[in-house]
Amino acid sequence: MADNALKKSRKRRHCCPDLPAKRHLIDPSQSSQRRLVLYTPSSELLRCLGLFLRRRCYKLDLSPTQVKGWLKNIDNYLLIMGYQPVSFLSSGSVVFLYMLCRDLISPEADSVEQLQVSLLTCYFITHCYTGNENGYPETPFLLGSRKAFWDRCLSYISIMSSKMMQINSNRQIYSETLAELKAVGR
Repeated sequence: MADNALKKSRKRRHCCPDLPAKRHLIDPSQSSQRRLVLYTPSSELLRCLGLFLRRRCYKLDLSPTQVKGWLKNIDNYLLIMGYQPVSFLSSGSVVFLYMLCRDLISPEADSVEQLQVSLLTCYFITHCYTGNENGYPETPFLLGSRKAFWDRCLSYISIMSSKMMQINSNRQIYSETLAELKAVGR
């Protein structure tokens, strides 16, 4: 008997007595707002990004697979050279890249090369902002003048700084951007 009383007195106590110990008491209306689909395979999102850019730059003869190829080539280069331990092209990075492209790439692009220059600048910013490493080489992202590349980077960052912070800190904005990108592929 004494053993049972001792066992009952040794029960774990909730670490914060002011909070309810049972998590299932959360208001269902609040929890349904938090249930957001946040994952789609990156290959599907890359396809959607390619379709978006083909529609955005309708004057150009552009294949969605070209866009995917440009990005995968850089990703593979960074893997082989040891700048990143795993592929950077995750669903989160593609959504971030889409947000930059949506707001920065002009439908008035005159050539596929001009589009590629803008896309790779957005991709470099995506790497720098969301990547695991402290720094990435500019070389695989660079087409044309180094000065023009850095001027473009600074200009894009200046335009998109607040949105880049919002998408990282607000799950709702991320979810809306993801849904928008997925809708392009339908």
